[in-house]
Amino acid sequence: MEKDYSEYKRTEYDKYLYRRSNRDGVLLDYFANYVRFNYETKTVRILVDESNEYQAMELSIEDYEKEVAERTSKEYKKYEPSPEERKSMLEESQEDYDRMKSRYQFQLGSDAGILCDETGVVENPLINIFSGAYITLKYGEGILDFIYADFMTPFKKAYQSAMFENMLREYGKELNKEKAPQPKKAEEPQKIYNENQIYVENFYSYEMTFYEIKDIAFASLYSAICPPNFTDRSYDKIKKLKWYLNYLLWLQDEYKEMIEFCYDEDFYPEILGSLYPSERLRLYRSIHDLPLRFDRTEELSLADGMSGKEMPYGMPINELLERVSSKNGEPTKAEKQFAERYNISVSELQYCLAHPAFISIKYSFRSVADILELEFTKMLEQNVHFRKCKRCGKYFIMKGKYDTRYCDRVAEGESRSCQEIAATENYKAKHADDKATAIYSKYYKRYSARVKVRQIKEADFKKWKYQAMTKRDECTDGIIAPEEFTEWMEACFPNRKKKDG
Repeated sequence: MEKDYSEYKRTEYDKYLYRRSNRDGVLLDYFANYVRFNYETKTVRILVDESNEYQAMELSIEDYEKEVAERTSKEYKKYEPSPEERKSMLEESQEDYDRMKSRYQFQLGSDAGILCDETGVVENPLINIFSGAYITLKYGEGILDFIYADFMTPFKKAYQSAMFENMLREYGKELNKEKAPQPKKAEEPQKIYNENQIYVENFYSYEMTFYEIKDIAFASLYSAICPPNFTDRSYDKIKKLKWYLNYLLWLQDEYKEMIEFCYDEDFYPEILGSLYPSERLRLYRSIHDLPLRFDRTEELSLADGMSGKEMPYGMPINELLERVSSKNGEPTKAEKQFAERYNISVSELQYCLAHPAFISIKYSFRSVADILELEFTKMLEQNVHFRKCKRCGKYFIMKGKYDTRYCDRVAEGESRSCQEIAATENYKAKHADDKATAIYSKYYKRYSARVKVRQIKEADFKKWKYQAMTKRDECTDGIIAPEEFTEWMEACFPNRKKKDG
């Protein structure tokens, strides 16, 4: 029996999942990335999916194009970009690399031949400069980078471009109607022949999508490494752009709200002040009717590479070298018997005995929502805290036991960080009524000006500065009177009397 859902009321969790899910013609989980968290250094290391570049897709594309040529009775000819086209693509990739390298710490991989060497030269053109990249962040940096990103400005540019395309399309339709009106044919569904066709056609749509939304995606790191794919090219692009923007803005609002609720010391301190961030998150999710569990895709492997300094994640280098060198030699009788019993080669046994196997844990994520949730919950696990800057009002990551109320960002229009500006402002406020500081500042300005015109030697000024600071502190502590301090300062570098005549 057909069911009528017209009266069905979605729960808050239904709405929550709906905002994070794919739409008709829009894939949010097209990329498959991996991330590792280092508990000792509190760093995040991301490996970005590189399968959506031409270098990785080349054989699949070739098979697909051959099949299309065979079905349409056309001659197959492999596409090769001209030297001019390749040069243009390389230049664009290099510009993307330079732009992103100034903002993030990353290194391009080489598995698909897209190595970028230490000098910063991109060797093969890329659709997305982050494909195959290794990215290193401190806990929380990715979240802060995302919530303070400006998605609206590049969206307006992409929106205007889409509107212009629509206008040209409609104009073309009108011209065709005037030339020779044609009866409208019913649109037939596209035929799918095999899995490779879907794979390659999705790649083609992604290539076009990234060109259309690149500036929006590059507004933040996580949107750049998890870009969408507008798979249905017949679907209204403007609607897709709007929906993609709303998805990003909704996530921004969600995490700003979560950070305030879970970490802000001034947010309902009488209610939340005694709770840990994880306890505050439980309350937050209960209020919003969300589950208190988080699903992760974790992969544990036993590898040679270390992900820490202590077992089972790693060991000091001297211990590693000692263990490796201790097994260099002829196999013992016990080793031979063991190898024979378990049907493995003696060399394989000796390798395992000499080379430690370290536990390595990584997680997979496919969307912006996935990596934000994963990083946020890892911060809770490792007790890493956000705090709101008392000057600019933006959140920052607290570093260890270093207690500060100000961030180290340099705000727009400023040349110094909030920490530096706050230190100056606090010093001035503290000494606003301090006569000793006022006297010191007056004579410091006077004598430093005379140094510039070489009336006072630089070495003499430096010696005086140390003595003057000592006198200033004595005056502040009441050891000498302000009048005595002034008299001393006046006598340090008396003005030369003009010669008569």
